[in-house]
Amino acid sequence: MNEYFILMKSELMVALIIFILLFIKLGKGLSNPALLSVIQLLLLVNIAIAFTFNQTGRIFDGMFIHNHFIGMQKGILSVGVYLISLVCTDWMRKSDHLAEFFILMLSALMGMYFMISSDNLLMFYLSLELATIPVAAMANFDLDRKKSSEAAMKMILSSALSSGI
Repeated sequence: MNEYFILMKSELMVALIIFILLFIKLGKGLSNPALLSVIQLLLLVNIAIAFTFNQTGRIFDGMFIHNHFIGMQKGILSVGVYLISLVCTDWMRKSDHLAEFFILMLSALMGMYFMISSDNLLMFYLSLELATIPVAAMANFDLDRKKSSEAAMKMILSSALSSGI
């Protein structure tokens, strides 16, 4: 049972961050600068966890694998999400839906984590869908712009077509 927590530490940390953001959003909430600081701190903790305590193993009857190389790839993805939060700081401070944006981004990150660790075609397909659906929602995040809605619709249609094939 303990190996589940060690091998899936990155996925569990991202799920914990998503739950924290949901509880903050459901509660009173924080101002955007304070919420952005909390999110960036949690993302730094996620980076530290991704690069440490990496073990080799298989769980869920071999559907989920983890080794040092996969741990490094997950760490690189975590650094990418942290860099996005740093680069877009000015835009995010003005946004009214900061928590929702990060929930979508972290959901896509979790799908990418599962995609990297999948050793089964079904797991790969489900993780691919988990990674693309939040990205389509993020493409439509700016609701005032027509191009944003058009991009999201094209992405959803191409995803549905490829899933059907």
